[in-house]
Amino acid sequence: MAIRLHGFLSSPKRYIQIESQLYHITGIFQRILNFQHLHGCNFADVHNAYYELEAEGTITFYQARTDKTSESGIWTYLVFECQEGEEKIYREPAINTSINPLQQLLAGEKLTQFTLDINEYLKYQDNESEYLDIQLPDDWNNELGKEIAKLLLEEVKAFKSSSLFTENIGKEYRQASLDGFIQAAQEILAKKGTLKDFESAQYEVLNKIQTYDIANLIIAYNDYRLWQAALPSKSKAVEFAFNTALSLICRIN
Repeated sequence: MAIRLHGFLSSPKRYIQIESQLYHITGIFQRILNFQHLHGCNFADVHNAYYELEAEGTITFYQARTDKTSESGIWTYLVFECQEGEEKIYREPAINTSINPLQQLLAGEKLTQFTLDINEYLKYQDNESEYLDIQLPDDWNNELGKEIAKLLLEEVKAFKSSSLFTENIGKEYRQASLDGFIQAAQEILAKKGTLKDFESAQYEVLNKIQTYDIANLIIAYNDYRLWQAALPSKSKAVEFAFNTALSLICRIN
């Protein structure tokens, strides 16, 4: 049996309402902007929209108030498949569904996103920085923490820019490097060290982790375009991997 939810028909699914996160709201905002661009209309002309995030199994709805009996709002649900006739919507009245954050975005303001740890901060900076003002965790929110966070973000971006680090060996090298860098950074922040201390610690981390597998993978590609795309790099981990590969090539020759 089909059910109507915020202006859309769906079947057969069950919906469990959850708190809308800021990335849900920025996602629905982008859908609304795309609709406005496509149809040449204003925000007031958009009566409803949805944003589906398959990776986490959620869907976010925006619904405008079109008459006295309806309400405007933003709702996010976990979505589950179910048998025909078992469709159901589980609502949570205590959840805030205000469209105020959406109106902030429409006014050109960014939404403030607080983060619990540096991994969450890097994830948001890498994926959600256009519409969010992403705050560092409290223990990183100082001059040294900000400088180290910038270097870590350069590492993340460099890894993301090359398909080499999306494969098994590349992913393992990427994770080992970032985990080591973050642990070193936390120790340096705790003892109130310097940025130079962190940069030195990065090389200590890279000298301890397994680099020959990633170096051999680089050599196995046998593609100069891979080198051109990756170098020069602001990432110490990326340059270290390619320098190790170059050293192996020199030994072979």
